[in-house]
Amino acid sequence: MIKHACRQATKIASDGLDRRLSAWEILRLKLHLLLCGNCRNFDHGIHILHQTADLIRRSQYDGLQLSPEQRQRLSEALKQEVNF
Repeated sequence: MIKHACRQATKIASDGLDRRLSAWEILRLKLHLLLCGNCRNFDHGIHILHQTADLIRRSQYDGLQLSPEQRQRLSEALKQEVNF
């Protein structure tokens, strides 16, 4: 069962991808991440996924296509980053 503090921290971390967090939200999240490795991993993982999705979206708009080798390397790098 996910603790209430973890549920709040993951919501704040997710919200931070879509909007600017308040100083209070940033403080609460940073304090929680100092104490909770699971939420720290979640926060790291969503940032990696967000950056990767942004990279893929930008490459499509720029007319660039990833080769099968590039897709494989990207997939392997993601797996290592989020510890799958």
